[in-house]
Amino acid sequence: MKLQQLKYLIAIEDNDLSISKAAEKIFTSQPGISKQLRLLEEELDCQIFSRNGKQLVEITPLGREIIERARNILQEVNNIKRLSGEKSLATNNITISLATTQTQAKYVLPSVFGQFHKIYKSLKIEIEQGSTEQIIDLLSKDEVDFAIVSGNLSLPSDILKIPCYQWHRLIIFPLDHPLGELKKITLSDIAKYPLITYNMKSKQKSSLMAAASAENLQLDIVFTSQDADVIKTYVRNGMGVGIIASMAFDPTTDTDLIGYTTKEILDRSTTWLTFKKGTFIPTYMKDFIQIFAPHLSHEIINKYLSKDNDSDKSEQEDINQLPIHQQWDI
Repeated sequence: MKLQQLKYLIAIEDNDLSISKAAEKIFTSQPGISKQLRLLEEELDCQIFSRNGKQLVEITPLGREIIERARNILQEVNNIKRLSGEKSLATNNITISLATTQTQAKYVLPSVFGQFHKIYKSLKIEIEQGSTEQIIDLLSKDEVDFAIVSGNLSLPSDILKIPCYQWHRLIIFPLDHPLGELKKITLSDIAKYPLITYNMKSKQKSSLMAAASAENLQLDIVFTSQDADVIKTYVRNGMGVGIIASMAFDPTTDTDLIGYTTKEILDRSTTWLTFKKGTFIPTYMKDFIQIFAPHLSHEIINKYLSKDNDSDKSEQEDINQLPIHQQWDI
């Protein structure tokens, strides 16, 4: 049995049992994967996948157990690599890979990476961007080391989350918009206009929609995007009123727009760091986390990594103690 064969198993499952897609994803040949799969099944004397001719149609019950164990083995292999890298940073090309949203990547992380690079000049950083569901999917498939996401998260049982900070959203509109004449803007005021905001295809519950439902309001969301800059562009073009993360609004450059806080309208949002449970977090990654969220000392990070109880009560207590990022408390 080879690690390569285990990687092929996982790639097949992650690509809807399509060997051709798996081969393309991991940059190898379809015949190569088919051969290694056949050799593995012969060695184990079992059938991992049910077939219809040459096509894989489903994973057998035993196959599911094998693939789950294969994932655990490969996770430990990655942990060993991280441990080795931590002990020899000066002589190894170490890469940190993370997945996050466009807002975090563009408006939050540049200064964090700048500080981090001053300490670890030899480290390389790779960022994948996407929606919350896409980000968590990348993490679940071990395609990134960790992820940074925001919102009310319902995660797979093998994903650990650490709360980092809280922030507010802004309502944005042009300088000559009627909302600018109001001293206080309510959700019912916003509901009178077409809205432009972030994508809501995610299964995670939207606090905006929950607030509207609580007030029996119908929101007319005419355009959505993952990109705050795209939202601002469409607001400038008169398509509607925008709702974006406060960190995506810069009063020095967005001078043609008004940004109005949602402090009294919508609940604060929480930003989380997420890891696969059982992941080894080397010192350099803990240092990155502490730059990103200064209140998370190495000791606190270790406590989260060793937590067995992820009850809603303890989670809410952690959130209540979070700092509200002053830079974005507008």
